Amino acid sequence: MNLRALWLIVCSFLLISCTSVNYEEHTDAGNKYVLQNGLTLLVKENPDTGMTALDLLVKRGIAQDGELFGIAHFTNRMLLSGTTKRNREEITSAIENAGGTILARTYAEYSEIVIEVPSDSVSIALDILQDVILNPSFDSQELEKERTTILGELESKKDQPAIVAEELFMKTLFANHPYQHPIDGYTESVRRITREDMIKHYSDWYTAPNMILAIAGNVKKEPLVSVTSRLFKKLPANGKKENIPVPTLHKEPITNTEHMPIESFYIQQGYQLTPAKHPDFIALRLMNSILGSGSGSRLFYELRDKRALAYSVYSIAPSIRTIGFVKIAMISRPDIANQSIEGINEQVERIKNEEVPADELSVVKQKIRGFFALDHQKTTDQANYLGLYEMQGVGYTYDVTYPDKIDAVTAQDVQRVAKMYLTVPVTAVVGPFEEVKIE
Repeated sequence: MNLRALWLIVCSFLLISCTSVNYEEHTDAGNKYVLQNGLTLLVKENPDTGMTALDLLVKRGIAQDGELFGIAHFTNRMLLSGTTKRNREEITSAIENAGGTILARTYAEYSEIVIEVPSDSVSIALDILQDVILNPSFDSQELEKERTTILGELESKKDQPAIVAEELFMKTLFANHPYQHPIDGYTESVRRITREDMIKHYSDWYTAPNMILAIAGNVKKEPLVSVTSRLFKKLPANGKKENIPVPTLHKEPITNTEHMPIESFYIQQGYQLTPAKHPDFIALRLMNSILGSGSGSRLFYELRDKRALAYSVYSIAPSIRTIGFVKIAMISRPDIANQSIEGINEQVERIKNEEVPADELSVVKQKIRGFFALDHQKTTDQANYLGLYEMQGVGYTYDVTYPDKIDAVTAQDVQRVAKMYLTVPVTAVVGPFEEVKIE
């Protein structure tokens, strides 16, 4: 062994020995570390790729926006507008010159900063991530530029029927609950948000216990843990904790409509489900796949291909920490809008009252496995799944156990959860109501 190799081993040992790690575990899904300040670090080593992705998730959703709707979305975007050391262009160019990308995204239950770079530039990515998280400047001029951009995006949504239908559906499904509000807020609320509001929001929520940093790619976990611990040691170890009210369960079907002078009807119908960590959720995900996931699903084949009742139709069942939902989305012609809704109801009743044939169940399970594998081809997706599962409360190991959990679901399980949860439909319809009335 040469002196340089020996020196690297000694340095690695010294780095590991001084790392502030309160908890660690190592599984087939990856490696989990909880640092001394409460930051959760997830590392998935993948030597078969030349890229590395860093996904920092902040566990804080729109339920905490209060009356400042859209503040989480606004604040997270501002993190990339400049720090006390770098302006917006310097942040972007540092990553792009390394051959990578950086972006900020906000969802109903978390915000994130995602960076992907060639693996030999991971130190650059970590330095930039640390800077934007710990040293945002919230420059007043940049804030007004970002506000103008967001206000323009809010205005443009009004002409997009798919988004109008989506927001009407969420408003109906989550009536009297914070999840009824759009993630990016409203024109009036975005105009009200001040720099002081943003700084307070940042101070309250961008703290170590609220954060999960998932890293996937061609990296080594030991030096990565040590470097991450050093770079993020100044993250506050305390902060606010989420307080998300439980939504009220609907007892009667509800239909809300909105007129738009367009050529088609945009129909969204759904049902309240369980949180992602509930034991029934895995069967509900399989049920959703049978019902409307992909071109081979029942909704697609029966309503689009066979009966021509839809231009497009699908269903989703997103993972949510508090209460989940399944949503069926369809675009239909005005003259058959009522037939299209009836077609949806027929397929819902079918999955409730008929046991799924064994061959269909087997095909859908294989399709889920295939899609799951495809969704893990990019390092950004690998990192995101680890962080997302950990944040939802099912644990990052769900990333390897999910396919087997799907395999274990029986036809009886699918029918049971369909009967239990597909009971009270909530429907939103957007379209040219001068031409037809929804019955």
